[in-house]
Amino acid sequence: MVSTKAPTRVPGRQRFGGVLNGDYQTFLALFGFGALFTAFQNLPKLRHFLFGQSVVDFAAVFGLLIVLCAIFWRSLLRRGFVWAEPAALTWMDFAGVDRRRLVVKRMWTLWLGLVVVVGYTGALVTAIGGGSKDVWIAMSALTASGAILAGVTARRTAIRGETAGPVVLALAGLAVAAAGVGPIAVEALAGALFLVAVAMAFGGEPVSGVGRQELVDGWNARLLRAMAAVFMDPMLLIPEARPVPWLSLRRPTALRLAWAGVLGRLRYAAASVVIACLTGVGHLAFPAVPVAPLFALGAYAALVPFAGGLGDLWRNPGRRRWLGASDWELRLVNGLVIAVLGLGWGGSLGLVTLTLGVTPVWPGWLAIPLAVAAALRTATRPPMNYDVSGGAAGLQALRGADLLIAGSIVLSVVT
Repeated sequence: MVSTKAPTRVPGRQRFGGVLNGDYQTFLALFGFGALFTAFQNLPKLRHFLFGQSVVDFAAVFGLLIVLCAIFWRSLLRRGFVWAEPAALTWMDFAGVDRRRLVVKRMWTLWLGLVVVVGYTGALVTAIGGGSKDVWIAMSALTASGAILAGVTARRTAIRGETAGPVVLALAGLAVAAAGVGPIAVEALAGALFLVAVAMAFGGEPVSGVGRQELVDGWNARLLRAMAAVFMDPMLLIPEARPVPWLSLRRPTALRLAWAGVLGRLRYAAASVVIACLTGVGHLAFPAVPVAPLFALGAYAALVPFAGGLGDLWRNPGRRRWLGASDWELRLVNGLVIAVLGLGWGGSLGLVTLTLGVTPVWPGWLAIPLAVAAALRTATRPPMNYDVSGGAAGLQALRGADLLIAGSIVLSVVT
C-alpha cells in the first residue's frame, strides 16, 4: 500500500503572498525594495534632515533602537498571527493537516518582517551617522537579542504581566540614551537580553496549540481590520473595550460611559509609556527634526485607542438615544476625559525629556492639546459617504489626521 503525504497548503492559495506571480504584489515588492535601497544613496541629505549640523549622539541612537525593539516585542505579544479561516480549518480537519504548523509559520513570518524593519532602521541610521565598526557590532547584537527575546515569548500562550516586559526594555533604552553609554556597554546589555530570552524559552504552553474557537476569533478580528482597510474606515481599527465588572451602568451618564471606555482599554497604557519613551529618545537622537510633529504624532498614537468608546457610541445612533445625551455633551465630556489622559501622557513625556536632559521649545508642547483635538475629531467622524460625485472618498478617512497635520505644520513654522 502506497501512502501519500497530506497536503500542507490550502488549495488555491498563493505561495509567498503572491510576490512571485508577476501581479501587483510583485510590483509593490520591487517598488518597496527599490525605495529602501535608494535611501542609502542619499545619506548626506538624510543626515542634514535628521541631525543638521549636530554631532551624532550614538548613545541616543542606541537608546532609540532599544525602544524600537520594545515596540517590536509589544507588537508580537498581541499575537495577531493566531487565526485561521473557518473554511480552511474544516479542510485541515478532513485533510489531516496539523493546524499548529500554520500558526507557527505565520508567527515566524511576522517575526522576520519585524526583524527586517528594526534591522533596516538601525542600519540606515548607523550609516547616516557614519558609525564605527564597534557601533555596527553593538547595533547588530541589540537587534538579534531583542528579536530572540520577542520570538521566544510570543511563541507561547500569554502569561500574567508579560506586557510589562516591553515597558522595562523601553526604560532601559531611556537609561542608555541618558547615560551616554558606549558600544561595549550596549553589547553587554544585548548579552543580558539574550540570557533573559534563554531563561524564558523553557516552560509554558505553545500558542500554536490553541483551540478552534480562539483561531476563529482571531480570524474575525483580522477580517474586521481588512474590511476597515477596504472601506477606508479607520474607526473600525480602534480596539474594543474589555468588560469592567466593578463599574455599574445602571444609571448611565456620559461621564461614566466615557470612563468605562477608557478603563476597558487600559491594556494600552503600557504601549503609551513606550510611545512616550520613543518620542523623547527620538527627539534627542534626531535634533534637526521639528519637535512639534514628533510630539503630535506620539500623543495621537497614544491617545487614539482610548477614544474608541466615543467612536463606538458615535457609530450607533441607538446607543446615543439610549444614553439621552446630545452630541455636544458627548463631545464635551469625552473631550475632557481625553484631555486628562493627554495631560497624563504629557507628564510622562516631560519626565522622559527631563531624564534625557533636553528642553524642547515651549510651542512644541502645544502639540499635545492638538493631538487631543485630533483624536476627538477622529472618534466623531460621520459614516463614510461614497457618493461624492467625482470627489475623493478616501479624504474622509483623514478626519482627525487632517487637523493633526495642519496643526503640526503651523507649530513647526512657529518654532
